[in-house]
Amino acid sequence: MDSGPSRHSTGGRYRNLDRDPTGPYVLSDITAPFARANLQYAWKGQLPPSGRSWRFSEAKLRELETEGRIARSKDGHPRLKRYLSEAIREPPPVAPVFPLSPEIIVRHAMRALAIAIAREPESLGMVEWRDLERVMREVFEGLGIDTQLTRSAKDGGFDLHLKTGGMELLVELKHWLGSQKRVGPLAVQAFISVIARAPQPVTGLLLSTSGFTPGAAHGMTEVQQHRIHLGGKSKIVSLCQHYLATFGGLWSPIGDIAEMILADTAALTPPSHT
Repeated sequence: MDSGPSRHSTGGRYRNLDRDPTGPYVLSDITAPFARANLQYAWKGQLPPSGRSWRFSEAKLRELETEGRIARSKDGHPRLKRYLSEAIREPPPVAPVFPLSPEIIVRHAMRALAIAIAREPESLGMVEWRDLERVMREVFEGLGIDTQLTRSAKDGGFDLHLKTGGMELLVELKHWLGSQKRVGPLAVQAFISVIARAPQPVTGLLLSTSGFTPGAAHGMTEVQQHRIHLGGKSKIVSLCQHYLATFGGLWSPIGDIAEMILADTAALTPPSHT
């Protein structure tokens, strides 16, 4: 017997107001936070908002609609139904290796942490800084990116080295657990020095879970600024959510994945001379 809207222990987010036979669900955005020409088509007479793209190809959207997974929100925008049954079903594990090595155990744990961050962003505040580096290695590799994690004692000023689509990125993570301290100009300048010393052109991505001070980019030169991007907690969560979506085939990296990585980050702008 149906007793009305279904609720789940996670704050009642999952509901079933239209009696969907698959069960309770939440509505999620079907646009992505970057402008990509091949994903900016008109669908049902509607274009994605300015500066955004559809998250799926047109063929995938039609397939999702046929499956009854596209609904309209109160504001009239199309949304994807993400079911509770999907949320509680873990992605398939990697092929088991017996006996399990410490490396396999750690990577399984980091995968679980990435999924936890994607589902409950506030859980990021309970992850230790070195574990977050390992989590992001799992995320980037899951997105199909050649990723190397540096050794903590010999990181050379960055934590992850990414190679994708002919582009190289050095990623530095700042995660001061339990602190609201934001990244300032000294840390930004130190990372710029790392980028400048690279033997080949690279792009830098500095991610800080506590954000940046207003003067973090003060005094940087134009050449330096064009090669550095800053991202906050929301960017880390977004990457984890992209990673989780790949398991169900709900998202796949179409086009330039480097563009997706840098979407919603701030490229340092030249200082004003006025």
